[in-house]
Amino acid sequence: MTLEQRIDLLTHNWPIPLRVLIISTKAFLFHHGTIRAAAMTYTSFLAVIPFLILLTAISLSLGLGSFFNAYLPILDQFFSLGLPLEDIMPLLENTEHIHLRTLGLIGSISLFITYIFAIGNLEINMNVVWENQTSRSFLKQFVAYTPLLLLAALGLAFFAMFVNHVKLGLMDIAQNVTFFTTDTVPQIMSAFWVIMVDVIFIALIFFAIFLLPYRKGHYSYKKLFWPSLLVSIGIWVCTCIYLAILIMLQQNIVGRMSLFYGSLAFIPLVLLFAFGFWAIMLYGNCVVWTIYSWPRSGVKKWNWVQPEGYL
Repeated sequence: MTLEQRIDLLTHNWPIPLRVLIISTKAFLFHHGTIRAAAMTYTSFLAVIPFLILLTAISLSLGLGSFFNAYLPILDQFFSLGLPLEDIMPLLENTEHIHLRTLGLIGSISLFITYIFAIGNLEINMNVVWENQTSRSFLKQFVAYTPLLLLAALGLAFFAMFVNHVKLGLMDIAQNVTFFTTDTVPQIMSAFWVIMVDVIFIALIFFAIFLLPYRKGHYSYKKLFWPSLLVSIGIWVCTCIYLAILIMLQQNIVGRMSLFYGSLAFIPLVLLFAFGFWAIMLYGNCVVWTIYSWPRSGVKKWNWVQPEGYL
């Protein structure tokens, strides 16, 4: 009797939620989830700079300004990152001069193709658990991913403007009323940021889990909605716990090192976070597949002996 058969025999009468987690773990391991998470970590760092340049260029071309100058200090304080802002902020201020016409036609197309391939890589890694080994064609990827880029640029830019208006509005109210002062405005804005960052993070995870996999066949998105939403909240909780552990590690161990070695140690922590996040995302995708396909997924036979080189 194999280990898998022993586990199935032992857990046959367990509650369904526990069995769902066991089947999801099988799917994650069967589809080489850790290897895929490592590959996506590498792809993420290749694509993040082109993606941010495109977001900034689109935002500036629409006359909405750059949002990174307003976001980064708040995010640094929010996550206790300890970034060297005095060195980073001048570089970010230079991005305010990056327009699409500055990038040129070839540069803009190259960045856009890099963005398409990066999102396509994420789609491919999420497709496999849905028994789909092929991704969308490049034309379909162009049609599907271009609105996402535009919505991301518009959403972040308008959100930055909204945050500034809220802060200015609170400052005006604080000067005209007596029940709170200007000293309480930073506290209110911190609470606002905590809520909004969490809501936006859960929404992004939900759309990635719910819409990104290229599911061939007849799938009910109405049936997929609640599993995707519940799993997205679970991914958010696990990511927050994982991030808290890494921040604790950075503060208690890396922070005691010299400036040089502490700066070097920050790099693997960022890589560990990216790897852990993608592993959690892929596992969450397996959980959604298990819940949606239940009870068929509960009796699925896994062919662990596969052709060499198959991932």
